[in-house]
Amino acid sequence: MKSQLASWAVAGALAFAFSAPAFAVLGDNAASVLADQARMKGTLHSVDHSTYVMHEITGSAGARVREYVSPAGLVFGIAWEGQFPPNLQNLLGPYYQQAQQAAAQKLAAEEQAEPRVPRRRGGAAVIETPGLVFVQAGHPRSFHGMAYIPQLVPQGMLPGDIR
Repeated sequence: MKSQLASWAVAGALAFAFSAPAFAVLGDNAASVLADQARMKGTLHSVDHSTYVMHEITGSAGARVREYVSPAGLVFGIAWEGQFPPNLQNLLGPYYQQAQQAAAQKLAAEEQAEPRVPRRRGGAAVIETPGLVFVQAGHPRSFHGMAYIPQLVPQGMLPGDIR
């Protein structure tokens, strides 16, 4: 039973009940920003911060996605907020499997450390590996999160600026 709950918790942290449009993929190029704007049927607002460009897309339903692009033209960070979590498999691209594995390992370690302690539902999902940082929190009708690739964050930018 506990392993089923643990599996469900991992799947819940990285999966979603409702599919939202796909967004720019971490590590991909900046060309996807306009495609994302069209998919979301939203407005685009870009701000050049000299060490990176932040593209914010506000969808017609109010969802917001911010895509952070390095001077090399690579998407190094993504943040989102809206009624539903985005499609994380599309959002994280090749980093999705890494996030799933890290979440499963973290949950297994917590289970092993204190197997009798009930797990809190609805808490933030936090994954920190050398190649990916992922945080998602919220509840129905109010989700927010962010993900970034530490190696691609431009010098002079703080990871806390990705929000």
